[in-house]
Amino acid sequence: MRQSRHERPLFQIIALLALGWTLFPATAVAQTFQAALSAARQVDSVYISKMADLKSRRMQASEAGTAFLPGVSVSYSKADATGSSASSRAVDITQPLFSVDKYLQFSSRGPLATQANAQLRLAENDLSLRVFNAMADIVRARESLRAIQVQIDGLEVQYRRAQRMRELGQGTVTEVSDFEVRLAVAEGNRLNLKTTLDAARRNFTLVTHLVPDVAGIDVVAPATTDSTDEAAVLGIVRALDHAVVAARQNLELARINSRRSWAKYLPTVSAVAGYGSANGAKSTSSSRVGIVFNAPLGATPYFEQQNAAIELDRAQESLRAAEDAAVNDAANLLNSLRSLNAEIRVRQRAVQAAQQAVEGNLKSYQGGVKSNIDVVTSFQTLADSEVALVNARLNIAQANLRLSFIENLAAETAP
Repeated sequence: MRQSRHERPLFQIIALLALGWTLFPATAVAQTFQAALSAARQVDSVYISKMADLKSRRMQASEAGTAFLPGVSVSYSKADATGSSASSRAVDITQPLFSVDKYLQFSSRGPLATQANAQLRLAENDLSLRVFNAMADIVRARESLRAIQVQIDGLEVQYRRAQRMRELGQGTVTEVSDFEVRLAVAEGNRLNLKTTLDAARRNFTLVTHLVPDVAGIDVVAPATTDSTDEAAVLGIVRALDHAVVAARQNLELARINSRRSWAKYLPTVSAVAGYGSANGAKSTSSSRVGIVFNAPLGATPYFEQQNAAIELDRAQESLRAAEDAAVNDAANLLNSLRSLNAEIRVRQRAVQAAQQAVEGNLKSYQGGVKSNIDVVTSFQTLADSEVALVNARLNIAQANLRLSFIENLAAETAP
């Protein structure tokens, strides 16, 4: 069947739109990844909650640093049982001189501060990935909608043509029904994609409190270097990964707590200076300076020792699990990057071949060699190829973002 003259420009317009979308993609300047990330730091509830935990950890580190500071005790009492106005006052200052428990408490200051810094980096990385994924979901849904719209436009043209040919007695009911089914399926897919896009927009707003500019939003990960030394990368991860550092400091804290459970059996020595006064029938006052020796006894430290030993074993296994997970994730990331780079090259060739197929099928159809089904199928193949290329580019952008986390590990420890 030949195409009438007034229908040919429609196919040419559709072909030009498909080619133009691929060759000249819209550039987004409204909301960049860095801008969205900055907004998310101010409003994201998960990130803010982690910052509160971070402040608590730093407060614990500051508290541990005060272990050997003197303590002040102030007391006041007034007795009125006999109608008198007798009262007493006392002020005592205690300065620890010897306490293994307080020394171990003081030594936990460094691990607590280091662990807090590692948790801050983990929270930053987690937020970066969530913002990236929220933006990438919008881009995926947007590009899929564009692709399926090209497919629907082509199907509508073919469906109207099949109806006219049927009315003129030159077409078949089967051909009309076939295009009607294809068009209905494509419309259903478009509705599903609109729902997906709405969900992606809501998720982006939830994380950033920004209303996304769907047409202009863009996501670009930080640039990374081409690292081929896999052994060096894995070594950096095993030693410096933030999750590993946090687990390592947690192990050190467990060791300190284990020693503190034993230290509670040891005596403590403190210097005490005090002043007291009493008012009543006869006023008195006194000052005192001395040394206090304290030797605790009891069963409680025994159970604390057992619990500390259990926590120590758990911390050791947690560190081993963190190291294995970090190395495994890094190895998978490097393999994924190599695979994605190769995939993008293949996807680009596929898009070019699909573009040529669309042009060839349009010309062949106009010459009566190809059927309209061939033309519609070529449009669908082109749309699928373009969507696959977009997904591959988003995947490699996410992989580069995760690789930048690893590169930052070495940069942070460099002198």
